[in-house]
Amino acid sequence: MRRWTDSTFVSVSANAEHEPGGAEERWIPVMQALSEKGATVRFLALPQSPMGEWARGHGIAVDPYILDKWNMVRSRSRLRKYLRRFDPVAAHSTGLEADLVLRWAARKVPSVEVVHTVCCGAPQATRRRRPTDALMRRFDELGMRSAAAVFVDDEEIAREVSAARVPAERVVLDPPGADRRASVRAHLEVYRRLMAAKGAAG
Repeated sequence: MRRWTDSTFVSVSANAEHEPGGAEERWIPVMQALSEKGATVRFLALPQSPMGEWARGHGIAVDPYILDKWNMVRSRSRLRKYLRRFDPVAAHSTGLEADLVLRWAARKVPSVEVVHTVCCGAPQATRRRRPTDALMRRFDELGMRSAAAVFVDDEEIAREVSAARVPAERVVLDPPGADRRASVRAHLEVYRRLMAAKGAAG
């Protein structure tokens, strides 16, 4: 099994705004726990995201992630280069755009496992898409099946993810009001499993 000190973990958010208790806020103690174990932790966030400054204040390395919504190929290429540079055990994204681009970028970086957090809050409202966005919804559902794990914040989202045929053992319930220590343990257990798989493969 790989050691924490030899491992890098990347979190990616395409949300410009963050609600209290949202995915990015819940990631902070997870990032801190990883850092305490000696892992390298990086957070890609939009330049205008207030969570970037908050993460820096907690000692997390923050990189500006410029998502070009008008040129997804360029976004994919930038993210793929980033993944190859840091070679993380896992890249954990939230937000529809980040999820789609991450999966696309990671296809050519097989050493990186993809993890998502799917929420029902306002920043994730694009997942409640209008009929005109049905194609994007289909891409999301098909691609999500390849994720190593999908964290969800309520039972309704869990059912939607399961309906997209993500295996039940990969769906992790992480409600906003839960004990943060339990959330951290759940994340670390997923990451530990991915590290063990990489150690076995190596």
